[in-house]
Order: sequence, then C-alpha cells, then structure tokens
Amino acid sequence: MRIIAGTRKGTRLIAPRSYSIRPTSDRVREYIFSCLQTDILDKTVLDLFAGTGAFGLEAISRGAASVVFVDNSMNAVKLVRQNLQKLGIEAAVEKKSAELFLRTCHYRFDFIFCDPPYEFQHFDLILRLIRQNGLLDKEGAVIYESSSRAETVQEQGFQISRQKEMGDTRITFYMMDYEDRNLSRDV
Repeated sequence: MRIIAGTRKGTRLIAPRSYSIRPTSDRVREYIFSCLQTDILDKTVLDLFAGTGAFGLEAISRGAASVVFVDNSMNAVKLVRQNLQKLGIEAAVEKKSAELFLRTCHYRFDFIFCDPPYEFQHFDLILRLIRQNGLLDKEGAVIYESSSRAETVQEQGFQISRQKEMGDTRITFYMMDYEDRNLSRDV
C-alpha cells in the first residue's frame, strides 16, 4: 500500500495487521483520483471510516488543502496517526462513529469519502446527515466505496453522477440534487 501520485508519491504506508481494517486498494484510489483529476487541489476532504487513512493521505499528496480523518476504531485511529507521522503531516483525526461525527460537525467539505465495512447497512443515513447538516459543498461529491454485490443506495437530495464496479468493489459518486424542490441552492 503506497501513495500513488503527488508530492509523496511512492511512500509506503503502514498497513493493518488484521483483517478488521480493509484498506482501499491502490487500483481503486487511482480510479477515484483519475476522476477527480485537479479538482482536489486546495479542497477540503473528509475521510469517513478512514481505516489506514490511505484515501485522505493520497488527497493531501495531490494538493488537498485539508483532510479530516474519522473512524470509530482505536486501531484505525492509531494507524492513521502513524501514517500521518511517517509522512510528516498534521491533520485532524477523530475517534468517533461516522453518525456522531456527521451529527456534530460544523464544517463543509468539498469531497467526502466513505469506505465503511462492506456489511455496513446505513449509508442512506450517512447521506441524509450530510444533506441535513449542509456538510457538502454545492459543487462537491460524496464518494462511496461498497461491495459490488450490495444494492445501490438512492437517497432524496442526491443524484448518482458516476458509478463503476472494479471486481468486488463498487465506487459511486453522489452529488447534491438541486433540482429537488425540498433543497435550497445555498446548501
């Protein structure tokens, strides 16, 4: 597991020792960032269900202004902190459940990356909390990594702008749907 591109290209990240943390593969991260291209420059990113922090660290390497890492596992939080230290980067790392973080967060993000365990069943709640609390910039995207066998989540206020299956993984890009009459364009 390594940083694919940017200022820290090629840096090996500290990997988990157990199977309880499933890092986003290099191939999947490469696909996501090829979709984002230079859109990540100077943007704010939330790495929700951070695991090793590979996604957020890749975003920083490619020029993101800031990243917040959130995970409810102490092992994951330790891994993220170790990887940040290895790269000489300072960033916010919070040990909280995704739901608690989204309910109490007062920031707005350009990109929100969600890579929960594949058995996670509440991504609709995650999208709802993001929308209700105005956590996504109007030009931003929620990027969801899930099992390719899982049903695609549809949620009021979001439209799917891109979706791709890569082996056992599905990547879905959600954008705010401002055509929905119940949403303000100022979100």
